[in-house]
Amino acid sequence: MNGKKPASKSIHLIINEIVERVNADTQRLRILEQNVESLTSRIISVEDEILNFRKEFNKSLKDIDKKISETNNRLSKMENTIKEIVDYAKKLATKTEVAELKNLIDIYNPLKSNFVTKEEVEQMIRSKNNNK
Repeated sequence: MNGKKPASKSIHLIINEIVERVNADTQRLRILEQNVESLTSRIISVEDEILNFRKEFNKSLKDIDKKISETNNRLSKMENTIKEIVDYAKKLATKTEVAELKNLIDIYNPLKSNFVTKEEVEQMIRSKNNNK
């Protein structure tokens, strides 16, 4: 009997030690599982933020593309309008042409010039012919 009591005490001590180690390992495993869950939650959160950022970024790119397209259209219309204005300006009279027209108008202005009528010319011709 003496041999069994110390052996059963040592078995009991060994079992207690094993149980304590298993409990400690179980606690460590729970802590590790909590850490993994926390990291998983953070990763999911970061992934969601990345997806939201990507959506907003793509939307911004579409808006920028639309604005660029609108600006290109406006620029094209402006270029056409400028071209039309330049073509119209080329058809307008120059300063020298206007000055020439002014001189011609001044020459043919009946208030400033001394014009003769057809009858007066015919009379002048007859009177010259009569004088000869």
